[in-house]
Amino acid sequence: MKQSYSHPCQQGQLNPAPMEAPGAKPSSSNVAPRNRQPSNFTLSGLITGFALLFLAACSQSPEAQRQKYMSSGEKLYSEGKYAEAVVQFRNAVQLDPASGEARYQLARAYLNLNNHDAAFHELSTAVTLEPAHWDAQLQLANQYIARGDYDRAGTALQLVLEAQPGNAMAHAVLAQKYAATRDMLNASKAFEKAIELAPEKVEFYTSYGAMTFASGKVGEAEAILKRSIEANPESVNAHMDLAQFYLAQRLPQAEASVRTAIGLDQKAVLPRLLLAQVFSSLGRASEAEAALREVKTVAPDDPRAYQALGLHYLASGERDKAVAEFRSVLASKPKDELVRRRLIETLIAMQRLDEAETLNQEALKTNPNDPLAHFDRGRMLIAKGQQQEAATSLQKAATLAPANAQVHYLLGTAQASLGLARQARDSFARALEIAPAMTDAAVALSAIAVQSGDAETALRLTARALEVAPGSATAAIARAQALLAKGDVPEGEKLLLDTLAREPNSTAALRILTGLRVSQGRAGEILQRVTPLAQQEPRNADLRTLLAVAHYAQGDLSKAESEVKEGLKLDPRTQSGQLLLASIHLAGGQTVPAKTALRAAIGVDPRNLYSYLLLASQYEKEENWDEAKRLYEKARQIDPDSPLLANQLAYLYLEHGGDANVALNLAQQAKQQLPNSPNVADTLGWAYYKKGLYDQAIAQLKFAVELAPSNATYHYHLGMAYLGAGRSSEAERSLKNVLKFPNSPNASAARDALRRIAAGQP
Repeated sequence: MKQSYSHPCQQGQLNPAPMEAPGAKPSSSNVAPRNRQPSNFTLSGLITGFALLFLAACSQSPEAQRQKYMSSGEKLYSEGKYAEAVVQFRNAVQLDPASGEARYQLARAYLNLNNHDAAFHELSTAVTLEPAHWDAQLQLANQYIARGDYDRAGTALQLVLEAQPGNAMAHAVLAQKYAATRDMLNASKAFEKAIELAPEKVEFYTSYGAMTFASGKVGEAEAILKRSIEANPESVNAHMDLAQFYLAQRLPQAEASVRTAIGLDQKAVLPRLLLAQVFSSLGRASEAEAALREVKTVAPDDPRAYQALGLHYLASGERDKAVAEFRSVLASKPKDELVRRRLIETLIAMQRLDEAETLNQEALKTNPNDPLAHFDRGRMLIAKGQQQEAATSLQKAATLAPANAQVHYLLGTAQASLGLARQARDSFARALEIAPAMTDAAVALSAIAVQSGDAETALRLTARALEVAPGSATAAIARAQALLAKGDVPEGEKLLLDTLAREPNSTAALRILTGLRVSQGRAGEILQRVTPLAQQEPRNADLRTLLAVAHYAQGDLSKAESEVKEGLKLDPRTQSGQLLLASIHLAGGQTVPAKTALRAAIGVDPRNLYSYLLLASQYEKEENWDEAKRLYEKARQIDPDSPLLANQLAYLYLEHGGDANVALNLAQQAKQQLPNSPNVADTLGWAYYKKGLYDQAIAQLKFAVELAPSNATYHYHLGMAYLGAGRSSEAERSLKNVLKFPNSPNASAARDALRRIAAGQP
């Protein structure tokens, strides 16, 4: 079976600007790899920074100062000290914000730190300032390709090729664009043109070979990579490319090729790292580990070398060993924040949150404005269920790193869990704006659109997500939900079933299908589908809950209760399980355990309104008005904009003790948001009545009666408003309508009022 071939220098990206220092020979030691990791923030970098700050205070011209920053940044860049280079190039940009070259160099440094969002911003600004900066245009085209924006990539490439038809890099990037759009014929032609113009550029063969291999032409791909070696026999990268090609197919020739690369440069790190990969691929784990220990001695100060063993342990699933290795490295390299970050993220993945938090606090003490530290703190707080605190940390991270799509996405996740739909929508939209290919952000926006009743927007977003990621089950499920929300049940159902055919254990798809089948009266189909899955995964709490829903829908409360309790044993923090248990108890007339389950649901998620509403309604049935009011007030603190809560609370204040002025204000708020609701109109009219404003009361109450003529309470309220206004005949007519509903709680009061009218009493 073929395996995908993905060279570390490939990944669909070519670097238009050379990475060598000016005038340097293209040996393996100074040809920087295209996926280099950032080096330590060294003492020499600090000294350089302070020296330049001192010089800036002198009487030199701004241009001289800018040039010093640029020269320093270029030197640091050539040494692979990209974090320090960023500092110097930023200083240059601050002195001359209109310098396209300074922004371009800053973008290159960001790219080597894998900060593509920041690089994209700087490149966009650079070409706006200097449209004829062709290297910047090519780098920007590369970024557009990575983001799936092929039209803008084509525009940038057209500008370069019209001005410089012999620009080999432009042809190579054009080939990448064709390959991304699956136009392999033109991609091959463009690569051949690039190689013809610059046969010494190994990276052209690399990308060309990878594209050809991916299209299934293994022999042709091998021939292309061998052409690279023929043209550049002393190139370490050329031999590594061929080794990587063999490695992708688990062929033993990979070892010989990579050893040739090592022989060309004994001090080079990347060939030794690749040799460890070869050993791992061939099942020679002890040799891989030994190779990685050896590379640490060959290049003890190279971050790629001293981080490699920890990363190897992570890749092989040996997280405990990875933690031990990263701790050891951090002890010897205490200023390497990337190692600290890797250790923190590994601990988070292992749910060792206290250890991760301690390390993260150390990072924040060193740099209180470290966006990644605030981001990781937000992740940990979300894992602990502290959503409000998480949102605060993530908002800080978003302020410090406004071009980081992942930060905005996670911030939106926290905001959504807090019920802050508007803020969450803005955060997800910002993430999608920064990274148009971020499927998760599009899906999250689609969910918000569905909740707000905007099915068309949800369909547009999910169509875009599926275009970017055609095989994404998450995007397919979100689109099915949007179709169902629009009322297109056949298409939505088909998409759900297709997804489940590929991923039968998808609880997200099963949850939606369960709701659909229950509404169709076909809960038995859910039992048939989910029961064998639950037997295969007996510790899956979600599957138990779905079985409970199906049994509940069929009226089998005993089995429903048994399944939901089993699910809650597996995961006590399943709020949907607690709510379902409450519903089961209520259906069986067991109000005490039902209220206990609802309180447990509130404990699991104190910001979920539904739990409060269900519990408050139960207290209303028991005429425990004070407790009902307390719960509605708590819910309103969570969502002060909810018109339903405002209306319900206003009515309780009017009927069961409360400030009439506050009630009137709440009713008016509800009316603004739900102008056509008869229930809201009745509450507002009753509030006006309580305030003695009878004419305004009559207007609202007439509106309520017109919309809901079979509601006895509305007729009673209207009759009393007429009576208050001295309009006895109209009051009598409305109050008699109440008596048409003898079970109305207002029937007795209506008779008393009618007797007073008959007696001529006010």
